[in-house]
Amino acid sequence: MSARASERFEPWAWFAFALALATLGLFLYLGSRPGGEAARLAYRYGPLVGGGAAAVFLLGALIHCLRRRPVLQRRRTWPLAALGVSLWFCSLPIAYPSAHEGKYSPQAFRLPFEGPARVRFGGEEGRSNPLLFDPSRRFGVCFEPLAAAGTLPVVAPCAGELVAVFEGRNGAGLVLRSGAEEYCTLEGLDAPVPLAVGAALAQGQVLGRASARLVLYLADRPGPGRGEGIPVRFRDYRLGGREVELGLPVAGQELEARPADG
Repeated sequence: MSARASERFEPWAWFAFALALATLGLFLYLGSRPGGEAARLAYRYGPLVGGGAAAVFLLGALIHCLRRRPVLQRRRTWPLAALGVSLWFCSLPIAYPSAHEGKYSPQAFRLPFEGPARVRFGGEEGRSNPLLFDPSRRFGVCFEPLAAAGTLPVVAPCAGELVAVFEGRNGAGLVLRSGAEEYCTLEGLDAPVPLAVGAALAQGQVLGRASARLVLYLADRPGPGRGEGIPVRFRDYRLGGREVELGLPVAGQELEARPADG
């Protein structure tokens, strides 16, 4: 066999390059923040399928190379590297690239409870906020009562129409239409106040109590697991003894809401 022929890529190498290009295309697509159902599906399943294919094919390629020595050849280095890079990228914990990134809701919300509470999940640190990886909860915040408080008195964070009542992951949930194509979801109530779908709620209206975790998120479609998250800011609360006019709670903070207006 000639030296030139021995430098040609083996057939499996072209699949490795194609997979690397597909991975690149997936991340470029998500990075453009296109929004919509296609983007949510690509985010949920693209890395899983791509990473799985890269892992399986990388194992197969290594077995092939071990059986046809010498293992490390120049024509094998590039496709093996392409598979390794694809697997690495697909395993990265990347926050969902919402089309609403940086586009805050035009209205400021009040904290959805009375009294003091701790921020369990919030902010942009993936290690302390798993909500970042859920498209609809991308900008959500999770609160929990302080040990001394026991439970959180839950109130409406904004005025709006009650469009849905459901049983969520952490307890009962309510969905309020807070504006044009904006739906505020509260999840984690233990004993919600009986309310009929279609009821008009005032900001600060009592909704029930939460003894564990209370999750709030804003999305462009109603219901858990649907739509994309919308950034939201909270107004008029206390943080470490100082007054905050407008802020974004982050994990670990202890906040105190001002008394409800209604």
